[in-house]
Amino acid sequence: MDKLKDLLFGLLTYIGESPFRLFAVILLCVLGFGGWIVYSEKDNFMASYRAQQALPKMNGNYEQAVAFILKNTDAELVAVFEVNTLFNTRKLVYLTTRSSGLDRAYNGTNVGLLTKNHSNNQDVIALMSGQIPCSAYLTPQSYIGFIYKDAGVQYMCRISVPAEPGLFIGQISIGWKENPANVESAQTVLTVASSLLFDKK
Repeated sequence: MDKLKDLLFGLLTYIGESPFRLFAVILLCVLGFGGWIVYSEKDNFMASYRAQQALPKMNGNYEQAVAFILKNTDAELVAVFEVNTLFNTRKLVYLTTRSSGLDRAYNGTNVGLLTKNHSNNQDVIALMSGQIPCSAYLTPQSYIGFIYKDAGVQYMCRISVPAEPGLFIGQISIGWKENPANVESAQTVLTVASSLLFDKK
C-alpha cells in the first residue's frame, strides 16, 4: 500500500502544473489499459475471428440473380444484403430499381439484423427458419426502408441466402408498387435467385 502511495505521489509530483505531462500520463494509462484488455481477451478475439472466417459467403453473382428476378416478376426494386449473424449485421451490397437501374450510393449500409423494430425481427426469425415472408410494406423498418418508400414500394417479399433453415448468410428483398398478382410465383422466383447466390459444397 505504501508503495502505491509513493507511486501516486511521485506521479503527481512529475505532472506538477504541466497540462502536457497530464495529457501524456492519461494517454499512456488509456493505451496501457487497452493493451491489457486486448492481451487478456486475445483468445476470445481470435475465436471470434476464426468463426467469422469459417462462415460461408455468397458467391457474388448479384447481377445474375437480380436480372433473373426482374425478368420473371414485375417487382420494382431488388436489394441484396450480406448477413453476419455473429456480429448482428446486414449490409447492403446491391440495390436496383426497374425504373432507375443500379444504385451504388448505399452499398455497405448496415441496417442491423435483429433491431428494435418488431416487424423487422419477425421477418428475420421467419428468414432464419427458411420461410419467405411477404406483406404490405406500410412503414420503413430501417434507413434503407426509406429508400424503398422513395421508390414507391408498397409490398415486399424477402428470402434468406441460402433459402433453408440453419444457415443465413444473405438476404434478398424485392418490392412492388402494388400488391403482386401471384405471390407464390414470386416466391418461387426468389428461391431460384437465392440458389444463384450460394454454391453448395
